[in-house]
Amino acid sequence: FLLKELDTLRARNKKLQDKLSEKDKELKTIKLDLELQERATEAKIAEKIAALVEEVYSAQRERDEAVMARLRLANEERNEAFLRVQRLEESLKELENINPEENDMTLQELLNRINNADTGTDILKNGAIILNRIHRTKERKKKIIAEEMNAVIEQRDAALSQ
Repeated sequence: FLLKELDTLRARNKKLQDKLSEKDKELKTIKLDLELQERATEAKIAEKIAALVEEVYSAQRERDEAVMARLRLANEERNEAFLRVQRLEESLKELENINPEENDMTLQELLNRINNADTGTDILKNGAIILNRIHRTKERKKKIIAEEMNAVIEQRDAALSQ
């Protein structure tokens, strides 16, 4: 009877050991699944962080490009303003450098200066003086003619009224 009971206990022990090893395997499987899930979760988190970092870098690049574009525009505007100031200074210097002796020169002397000029700027300068003189002469002639016409009209009106 004891031997039989021992055999049943052994069989039961064997079943329990099998169950224990099975449960142990299940436990290991569950632990591995859990570890895999944790790693998958960590991978997803890392992926989201990487996407967020990439988004931040992209926004930073866009901001940097916008700042650089504004800087380029400001530099261009500054350069244009600087060139305008230079041109104004040059024209002011040209106005200051008008020689009174040039006003006394004859047209033939100015033409001789153009013929003897070494550079294009000298030619342009003397040509501008000639054009300016011609323009002033035309204006003076118009003014003189207008004054003479007014004088003639006044004389005619005075003669008619007498």
